[in-house]
Amino acid sequence: MDHYELRKLVSKKLKLIRVESGFNQSQMASILGMSKKTLVQIEKERMIANWTTTVAVCALFPQTDTLNSALEGRPGEIVSEMARSRVQDQRLPFQSIKKIPLE
Repeated sequence: MDHYELRKLVSKKLKLIRVESGFNQSQMASILGMSKKTLVQIEKERMIANWTTTVAVCALFPQTDTLNSALEGRPGEIVSEMARSRVQDQRLPFQSIKKIPLE
């Protein structure tokens, strides 16, 4: 699974996660730091959640059966591994930087 597939999966399960957690759309949107309109768009599968929202869902709702079932009981681990691999993939080789004196 890559970042995009995880975002799609969490987006597809977002309504179930919200309902299982007992929140209405306004409450869930507030918890995730997004507008209700954006949440509705994700729940209706008109758009997918961004990476930040995906991480927030996995961090804030790891106890839900929906998320645990979809991510084999390891939502936090999966997100953490993906985030770290993303950073490692983007690392540039070390280059020495010349110090410039401040005057």
